[in-house]
Amino acid sequence: MNQSAINDYWADVVARYRASPLPGFLRWWGGELSSLIPDSLRQRLVQPRPAVWLLPAEDGSLAVWAGGEAPEHLDTFGPSEDAGLLRDRWSAVARSFEEGNPEVRLCLPEDDILQCPVELPLAVESGLQQALRYQLDQFTPFQADQVYYAHEVTGRDSAHGRLKLALRLVPVSSVDRWRERLAAIGVRPHAIDVAASGEETPSPLGVNLLPEAERPPYVYKRARLNWMLAAGLVAMLVLVMAQSIYLRERSVDQLQAEVDSLREQSETVVALQRQLEDSLTAANFLAELRRRQPVVIQVLDEVTRLLPDDIWLQQLQVRDNELHMQGLADGSQRLIDLINDSELLDDAEFRGSVNVDQATGRERFATRAQIQTGRARNAAVAESGE
Repeated sequence: MNQSAINDYWADVVARYRASPLPGFLRWWGGELSSLIPDSLRQRLVQPRPAVWLLPAEDGSLAVWAGGEAPEHLDTFGPSEDAGLLRDRWSAVARSFEEGNPEVRLCLPEDDILQCPVELPLAVESGLQQALRYQLDQFTPFQADQVYYAHEVTGRDSAHGRLKLALRLVPVSSVDRWRERLAAIGVRPHAIDVAASGEETPSPLGVNLLPEAERPPYVYKRARLNWMLAAGLVAMLVLVMAQSIYLRERSVDQLQAEVDSLREQSETVVALQRQLEDSLTAANFLAELRRRQPVVIQVLDEVTRLLPDDIWLQQLQVRDNELHMQGLADGSQRLIDLINDSELLDDAEFRGSVNVDQATGRERFATRAQIQTGRARNAAVAESGE
């Protein structure tokens, strides 16, 4: 891609940007923000760009105006004045701007500018500058290299796919004679603008007919410094915000780590508490089981005391709170009364029928009695002295 194509591409980008609603929004937004700043401070921080407007007249003279919101006439360069003297006067004009070197705009009379509406397919908007260069001779009697031109997008008809433009152009020959004269006195304009006719004070339209490749760069140093300071302030704010977010995330991570540690400790405590409760439950179960179980030695002692010598026990078994006995006796019926008279035993009864043993001639019995657990426990405690 050659330099001309690059310049056309950037010209198209700038044109599309200017035709979009974004510049209007930014101007409105900047105006709303600037209205919040005190006038004295706003004048110091947001000073307008210094500008010099050069207005050529029919007699060949150049009127020099200080541009801005309140234009001021500074000087007039006559057509026959010496170029050396005009150069000195121009230097004095340029030095009179305290804000820095001004932007120089050659403002041609509106009557010298050819204006015509143009319609193009909406599809060529991405390469509008190049499309105008190729088709300029179809809209005007000039070739692209014979005129200086600028365009402005005035509308888009999406329904019909048409792009409406306002095209302004001026012959190169009528502009170059002024540029040559300005070069002789050391002036190189940054823009070729159009001044509205019929007004006492000049009012440029804000267009630039000068080709992009021929525009000298202009830097408003004070504005650049302000923008650099603003960028530094924004960068500092972003850094502070990023640091605050980082510190917040770090604090959150620390608190989360502490919460996790406390949660682990609490889970450990809960597990230990659960283990302790299980141990206590098991111990209480054993204690309760022991409390409910009769004291076997006490039962044996009671049975030994109750039964006479003519009753022989062949089997004695303690099952839960029941005493089971099997044996031989001379008259086993009295066994029930003996057991029921005991303080530890109660509800005695025979299990099955009473038979006579053929070998001994005695009655074979099987009995069951209820052990009074509480009484047996109290008796054991009383005997132990606790």
